[in-house]
Amino acid sequence: VSTQSTWGLYLIQMKPIEEYGHFCDDQKNVYFVVYSLPDKTTRKYEVPYETHYYFDSVQVKNQIYFTGGGLKPSGSKGEQFFHTTMRMTIKADMDTMLEKLADMNVSRANHTLVALTPNMLYVVGGCNSKAEIPSCEEYNVLEKKWRNIAYLNERKMWVSVCAFQSRYLYAFGGSTNLKVKETSLIESLDTSDKDATAWTKVELSSGKDLFKKSFFIGCMQMAPEEILIFGGVSEKVEIDDVLVFVPKSRALIKGPQLAKKDAFYRAKPAICGDELMIVGSLQSDMHIYTLSTKKWQVLHKSSWNPDEVLSLKSDTVQPSNSSKL
Repeated sequence: VSTQSTWGLYLIQMKPIEEYGHFCDDQKNVYFVVYSLPDKTTRKYEVPYETHYYFDSVQVKNQIYFTGGGLKPSGSKGEQFFHTTMRMTIKADMDTMLEKLADMNVSRANHTLVALTPNMLYVVGGCNSKAEIPSCEEYNVLEKKWRNIAYLNERKMWVSVCAFQSRYLYAFGGSTNLKVKETSLIESLDTSDKDATAWTKVELSSGKDLFKKSFFIGCMQMAPEEILIFGGVSEKVEIDDVLVFVPKSRALIKGPQLAKKDAFYRAKPAICGDELMIVGSLQSDMHIYTLSTKKWQVLHKSSWNPDEVLSLKSDTVQPSNSSKL
């Protein structure tokens, strides 16, 4: 059965990179696929996760957290939404362990999960049975608790969120309607302000016309004072725009275009040395940005993720039990 979607890119061993993993699904089950670079072999683990669609995930060192999601059971007229939180730990022997953590306060799908620090995670926006939601939550890894925090200024899903300087969160774009109504709003949150009731709308000092109404945007802090914003969907088509946002001056600057138009739904960038790597949503191609040269290149999925990685054969899938993937 061929997978219908692939997302996430997780560097398993950093020095040097010998293996990486990503999530994929076949519209029935979710799998975590580990690909070994030296011998070009794969291991596939079925994820015993009740929310098979539209959840989000983020890597923190050797652990991957994933939250929420939606599921439409066979024969059901309505879609179910979940507040589940799970953590997958990748051990030194490359075995994996899965554990259930505290539930979020609000069930949601199509939200964004981001790690501000190793001990502080945030979920932003999304949707549930009541349509798009503006609510956000903070998870304290040490206290093992979720708490509600400041609301977004818009009800929206598919919003792209960047952690900045281990203190701030910046939200870019998103859709304010399930039928796709793009927004160009940029919002920020100072997480040190525990009394904040709403995110702050960012009024740009320059480059106001550069940022299109869009969603499925890629973003990541690339320098002490800069956030790189790239790709996405605008007016229902993928774009190759790349912008540099400078929070201190609230300025947007045009950057080098992507080598190929693409969107980045649930895609989280990974940094290795001088390169940013991220998997696109259109055809699972890998986009690579070299910091020193400020140039993009694109690798077709067959170059980095052979067809056999995306072909889920029953004899290669390792079934899970209650604690191990």
